[in-house]
Amino acid sequence: MEKSVINASLSTQNLTFRPGDTPVSFEVTVNNDSDRFVNFQIEITAAGEIRNTGYRWYRLEPEVAAAKPPGSSTIFQVFVFNTPIPGFVGTVNLMVNIFSPQLAQQSRLVLRLKIERDNRPTHLSVELPVREFQVYPRNSVDIPVRVRNLGQQPTEVMLRFTGVDPSWLAGSAERRLPLDPGGLAEATFQCQPPSVVQAPSQNYPFTIEAVSNNGYPTNAEGNIEVLPVGFIDFTTTEKHLKIPNKSAWLPDWKSDTASFELLFKNASNLNQEINVQVQGRDWRKCSFKKLPETANLHLGETSKVILDVKTKRPWVGIGKTLLLEAKSELSDQRLGSTDPATQTLEVETLPIIPLWLQLAAIALLAALLALILQPRGVMHTRSVNSVRFSGIGLSVVSGSDDCTLRLWRIGADNLDPDDTVRYAGQPLACDQAQQPKGLMAITDDAVEVLRFMPLQNNRAAVGLDNGVIELRDVPSGTKISQLQDLKDPKAKGDRVFDLVFTSNSLNLFSGYGSGKVRLWSRPAPNSDFLPEPQVIDVQSRLKLSSFQVRALNLSPDAKTLVIAGNFKRFILWEWNQTQSDKEFPSLSVQNLEKLDPLVGPEDYIWGLAFVPDSTGKILATSDSAGFITIWDLNQCQTIKNPNSLEKVNELNCLQLDRWSASKTSVRTLAFSDDGSLLVSGGDDGRVVVWYLTPEHKLDKTRAAEGKTIYQSSKKINSIDLKINQGTMIVSGGEDFQVKLHRIK
Repeated sequence: MEKSVINASLSTQNLTFRPGDTPVSFEVTVNNDSDRFVNFQIEITAAGEIRNTGYRWYRLEPEVAAAKPPGSSTIFQVFVFNTPIPGFVGTVNLMVNIFSPQLAQQSRLVLRLKIERDNRPTHLSVELPVREFQVYPRNSVDIPVRVRNLGQQPTEVMLRFTGVDPSWLAGSAERRLPLDPGGLAEATFQCQPPSVVQAPSQNYPFTIEAVSNNGYPTNAEGNIEVLPVGFIDFTTTEKHLKIPNKSAWLPDWKSDTASFELLFKNASNLNQEINVQVQGRDWRKCSFKKLPETANLHLGETSKVILDVKTKRPWVGIGKTLLLEAKSELSDQRLGSTDPATQTLEVETLPIIPLWLQLAAIALLAALLALILQPRGVMHTRSVNSVRFSGIGLSVVSGSDDCTLRLWRIGADNLDPDDTVRYAGQPLACDQAQQPKGLMAITDDAVEVLRFMPLQNNRAAVGLDNGVIELRDVPSGTKISQLQDLKDPKAKGDRVFDLVFTSNSLNLFSGYGSGKVRLWSRPAPNSDFLPEPQVIDVQSRLKLSSFQVRALNLSPDAKTLVIAGNFKRFILWEWNQTQSDKEFPSLSVQNLEKLDPLVGPEDYIWGLAFVPDSTGKILATSDSAGFITIWDLNQCQTIKNPNSLEKVNELNCLQLDRWSASKTSVRTLAFSDDGSLLVSGGDDGRVVVWYLTPEHKLDKTRAAEGKTIYQSSKKINSIDLKINQGTMIVSGGEDFQVKLHRIK
């Protein structure tokens, strides 16, 4: 058995203690029987004691003894000043535990403590498990409280909640609790601040007091923080003011100020000071005065700030509108900003000289300028839908919504109406008088498209809104014949959107708004086209509702017809000149929806153009999203074979390049003969030249954004390109003009 090196003894084995009287004490003597310097500590526990770190019932002197040599003694004095078990009366065993941090042994001694009943007032302990609370107005928060009877007598405790408005408490501000000796009880007070106007955001200290019927009161303190909530409403009675505010017949040079009334309503629980700053597009053109400079805004109140805006007015001209922004700044930004943070203000400043005094001079000047600056090319009275160079590039033919065909002579830098052509009859087209000079023909309806015959360049095919194709002589304008599918009752009124001839002029493809393509054929160049065409119902074949054929083009080898329209797709018809009319043609579809999956019936491919060589099939497409895409049709893979008699294959053609040419639709395209230039026109009114590399990609080293050679305020509908002593481009659009552009 290991020899003990800690020997200890008590000065007594029994003690008597009455709570509230003088503390009792005893001594613990500890002998160091080890062979080293050590220090000793003691700890005392009571049988049945519930340990509570905040409750002490004895103290030691010393707390920790200094280290002493072998054979020495240490004396601890223990003072008992409170009962180890609250409310207990009787005898309890105290365990005195002696130990040393340097030794691996300890010693225990037992002392009997007799606790007598005391007659002192009850001692209470009040505790808040949580002292800090946060709550929004109209929300409730539970505040728990614990009270303990530390005395030896039963008692009844009254808990009182004080410090905040009693109306905030749900129920009574008092709680009655019976407590046995040493007993513990819990209660909860529910606090609910009222509306934002009655509960400003701040800290609200509170006290919970405990009072017994036979003891001393005690209390605990806590804090309720009402959080900021709500908003500051910012409005103005007038957003648009004039200077002067009343119209005057005579000059008024004194009025130069507009006064805005800015209103701020406090629907929050924060008192605010509001400062208004003025910004916006035209704030530097004005001076400002605020009254008051800073607005005080208490809870639930509405304050007004008068903002005077002063600016300089012109003597003549038209009224101009200055755009300003009144921005509010809050002194307490815990709620962010006002709602809204700014108000847009408009100040319309009228000239000092009234408008009526200027009208006569302005009207006269406008008429003079219109006469001087009238564009020479404006001869059509409605939108120009199609323009084409003649075969040798000496003239231009244009077709328009005004039901006319016009012939233009190419000058050095402009187009002039051809003097040799003058309409012989009454120049009335589409119920509107036309200028006879250069008027080649009047058609039966609006002209959508025109194309010259490749071998008979003195003839042109003209597609009309009523579904008729007219073949006319150039330059006389005489109608030679017309084509219309008489077997199809729906052909009448089916708009002809595009036409394309084969290079031998024996075949003419036409595309319609109904989604059909018709092939007109003739046996010889000088013969008439047969009256019954071959019809391909592309809309039905693709199973698409409301599909329109808006563009056609034929590959240089005359073997592939490209058909384009809405739903952002183009169709390839591998055409064979020897193919029988009875044979069912095979179609293949390339969907641009793979590049832009969110497409629908309003998304179009507008333009088609082949590089005019005989070896490759390089195709350019333009669409309603403003993109131009270059395709190599020699490298198309079939990714889906049909299982039905429709024979519609799904293709994946090689995309050489793709770029954004506009933010709106690009409607028309044309390649130069060598494929180095691509010209586009569209809804943004621009005619743009794009430079391409030998690989048919956009040459970003020259002009990555393209070179704009013409800008109109209206849409460009059609362009054509010709190489003749330089590059010539002709354009027509919704500004009724036919324009010539030359580039080097």
